[in-house]
Amino acid sequence: MAHISLLPLAVTATLLVVAPAVQTQTRPNIQPTPQTPQGVEVQLSPAKTPLVFEPNRGQAASDFQWIGRGAGFRLGITSDGATLEFGEHAAAKPARSLFPSVSQLRKLQTKPKSAQSTLVKLHLSGSSGWKPMGTKPTGGISNYFIGKMPAGWHTDIPQYEQVNVPSVYKDVDLIFHGDESVLEYDFVLAPGADPRQIQLQFEGAATLEVDKANGDLVLAMANNTELRHAQPKIYQEVGGKRVPVKGGFRILKGDTAGFTIEKYDPKQPLVIDPTISFVTFLGGSDTDTASAVAVDGLGDTYVTGQTYSSNFNVVGGIIQGSRSGDSDAFVTKLGTHGNILFSTYLGGGDNDAGNGIAVDASGVYIGGQTRSDNFPVRQPLQFEKKGDATVFVTKLSPSGNRLVYSTYLGGSNGENGGAIAIDASQSAYVAGFTTSTDFPVVNGYEYYPGGAVSGFVSKIAPNGASLVYSTYLGGSDVDSISAIVVDSSLSAYVTGESVSHDFPYAGYQSTMFGGSPSAFLTKLSPAGDSLLYSTSLSLETTIGTGVSLDSAGNAYVAGTFCSPCSESADFAFVAKASPEGKLLYLKYLSGTDGSSDGQAIATDAGGETWVVGNTSSTTFPGGPPITPNPTAGFLVKLDKDGNGPLYTVFLGAQINGVAVVKPKERIVALPTYPAIYTAGTRFTGGKGLSNEDAFVVKLDETPVIVNAP
Repeated sequence: MAHISLLPLAVTATLLVVAPAVQTQTRPNIQPTPQTPQGVEVQLSPAKTPLVFEPNRGQAASDFQWIGRGAGFRLGITSDGATLEFGEHAAAKPARSLFPSVSQLRKLQTKPKSAQSTLVKLHLSGSSGWKPMGTKPTGGISNYFIGKMPAGWHTDIPQYEQVNVPSVYKDVDLIFHGDESVLEYDFVLAPGADPRQIQLQFEGAATLEVDKANGDLVLAMANNTELRHAQPKIYQEVGGKRVPVKGGFRILKGDTAGFTIEKYDPKQPLVIDPTISFVTFLGGSDTDTASAVAVDGLGDTYVTGQTYSSNFNVVGGIIQGSRSGDSDAFVTKLGTHGNILFSTYLGGGDNDAGNGIAVDASGVYIGGQTRSDNFPVRQPLQFEKKGDATVFVTKLSPSGNRLVYSTYLGGSNGENGGAIAIDASQSAYVAGFTTSTDFPVVNGYEYYPGGAVSGFVSKIAPNGASLVYSTYLGGSDVDSISAIVVDSSLSAYVTGESVSHDFPYAGYQSTMFGGSPSAFLTKLSPAGDSLLYSTSLSLETTIGTGVSLDSAGNAYVAGTFCSPCSESADFAFVAKASPEGKLLYLKYLSGTDGSSDGQAIATDAGGETWVVGNTSSTTFPGGPPITPNPTAGFLVKLDKDGNGPLYTVFLGAQINGVAVVKPKERIVALPTYPAIYTAGTRFTGGKGLSNEDAFVVKLDETPVIVNAP
């Protein structure tokens, strides 16, 4: 049986899947091939996480004593009320690669448009002087490295599952709690307390009414969104049993609501428990995305990506504000059971995103892109940002609460990337692409090759303060690197795409055909000053997006192939090259309709390979998807010779990363769009609260014999 645990959302289902894919070195003519399946039983089981609350130690506006963060919403608790901020919803977007395609490479990632956020303030009329306190500590911590000055950094902030506010009224306590997608607030009344004291006054809503159909309290916002407080669960604990009490919301005046409570025992405590939900979002782009994942020797998982600012956009008391588009890179460490051990935020005054992650016993290494002039730096090899957008490289302590080093890396125009790998000596290898003619070169194979866009590979010393080597890699046109891995001999392997007719090829296939993008696999010498081989992977249009190694020195590349190129003619591919760079197999993965792309790849010591990507094909080799979406994420397993799929699992849209923990366990990190079509089971990002929510899937694999005699 295979077991999948998800954060933050999971369902339960069973799937037996296996189907063959075509193995060829020419354009595939994919046809379904009947085969007796040898599959795995896949069970998706719940692994929800609580809504996390933190005391405000400077990481948020000073008015807030506590802050909470959920999927698409944020809560700030003050001395006399609470402020709820939630983002609007964007139309679902198609799956995208971590790095732009060649057609997009001539310009760096554009700055996101401003997104509207909605704020609602809750006051309890006649209540003030709140003294909130955290209860039920999660054991996790939050760390904030925002801005260049250490005085603005905040670390080791404890996380709690709920916040209690005692005595908001006479003999009435208020408790905030929930999970990652639901915010709840409970009024707990001591025996004899009068529920008529409770008056909820809302600031920021255009209208306030009770839905006669279901008893919900509906706050209509000015921007065509609704904030719903579900009909409260009202009950008393009597003799160890929960006894329901009839009641609900009532409107007291235009902006104020209270509760009607029918017959109950005034000698027993009374609990009133509404739930907040969000519906009817139009426009905007509140997202959290996971770009890469790594796993340590204990099986703990590390995820990096991009999240919108955790602060509140309150200017001059204005309720309806506009978010600037600012985002931060994040790093989250999860325990073996999916519990959050720490969440660390990295950023400055503009947009920042984590694109790559690696981990060893000494710390966590993150590569990404920043537009911030004040990105946090420590012991940097480059103190200032030179271009509009550039790469950053950061190493965190094992607990995520200290910057070991953090630096910019780039030239005077701009860079993107942050694919990262490490060696046994704690050196970090970073790759991406640059439009700068003065990207730093140290002991490198190549100086600026003359192209509009060039790949780069940089090796950073263990202390982060200097470059061991740094080199361009490209030709006279457009080239980029999207993934990197390092072997035990300290040779770096990179893959990406090249349009340049003079890209430095030297290996099995050394000719660039047709001027169209070609995926490449390049192995650098340990010193970074020469190429041990550099191989073109196809005669057709291909893009390399992931690279991995086995213990024998064979290299594996995942990516996307098309010929002719169109939205419905893309195929995921997997290639294997020998230690000398000779192509051993090139395998395509797709169905007879739609398109597919390969995003990332992981390989164990023996050469078994796991590939993740996305497909819109209804006939993708495997079986019926668990989570039907316009574009579904897939996980495919191949044997050491590329045979398979041994199995296929459909998980949701936009899978970006995969890592092998041990031979029978993998971790997959992915952001997902809310499901548009609900044929069967779907993964939604917290009831549609945001356009994308990052989550982690853990797959434990145990074979199941199918059709046994």
